[in-house]
Amino acid sequence: MRFAQRLVVPTIIRVKVPRGPRGTLRTAHIIGRLIAEGAKDFYVRQWAIRIFREYGVPPKDRFGEVCALFDWVRRNIRYTRDIFRVELLHTARRMLELRAGDCDDMTILLGAMLLSTGHPVRLALVGFRPEKPHSYSHIYPEVNVAGRWLPVDATVRSRPMGFAPPAIWKRVCELTKEGLQCSCKTD
Repeated sequence: MRFAQRLVVPTIIRVKVPRGPRGTLRTAHIIGRLIAEGAKDFYVRQWAIRIFREYGVPPKDRFGEVCALFDWVRRNIRYTRDIFRVELLHTARRMLELRAGDCDDMTILLGAMLLSTGHPVRLALVGFRPEKPHSYSHIYPEVNVAGRWLPVDATVRSRPMGFAPPAIWKRVCELTKEGLQCSCKTD
């Protein structure tokens, strides 16, 4: 018996966010929600476990798990900018299909895979322009390993795990237990 392949059209939700730091924080809340939702998606968890097996990570090797997921995202997800003047956010599942996205998309995917396998995750929003206080232009996840927050920015292939871009402004956003809120504070 043959099964026809079904074309799945992704759901597109448009959200209007304010400009400036308020808009950035609103976007961070949405990213936090997408990470939490992705962590509950069994397909995303299944991919993470598959990666652990491919990399030969022994059970209960938490640091090995983080290294494997970081390396896989860095090697398999192509950094691709958003549509000109449009901010796109893809779900973790969609990122596994597309295999391309920018820093927020890579953050959603890596954060969801880490969270889905029991690793605490928070978001780091960073800015590089001294003339624009608290103007954030980059985001990456941080993961807690053995009580220490470790940056896992998979967007820069030439930099190892633990590298954090030398930002002028940084804001850390912690995901709550509910996964729907992101309480932000300057770090």
